Amino acid sequence: MLDSITFDQLPKAVGDILDGIAEIKDICNELRNKDTKKDIYMTVEELCAYHPDHPSQPTVRRWKRLGYLPFYKDEVTRRIKFKKSEIDAWIASSRHMSRQEQNELHDAQILAKRKQMMIGGLEDDDE
Repeated sequence: MLDSITFDQLPKAVGDILDGIAEIKDICNELRNKDTKKDIYMTVEELCAYHPDHPSQPTVRRWKRLGYLPFYKDEVTRRIKFKKSEIDAWIASSRHMSRQEQNELHDAQILAKRKQMMIGGLEDDDE
């Protein structure tokens, strides 16, 4: 086909080639975006390593239990997992807690511990 192009047809042929290249670039970008849209799931250990503050595993589990972290439970292994995209959004929206929020968190932790103690048959004398 290239052998039959005349000098007069050259601008159109170059234009067609450039259009083809642009189409190939679009396809490549779509494929690249599909790959990055796939959600990566992380374990508790991976989340601890990924998080900028590198929290301990008990801290991450406490955040999960108190409802601060979005999480999923694998139906087969029954292990907790976290979507990287959701964790990124959670980290981006995180801010330092006010003193009141810290107190509320502390109170919630105490209540959760009391409930846990009562379930185990131990009663707290403070109630």
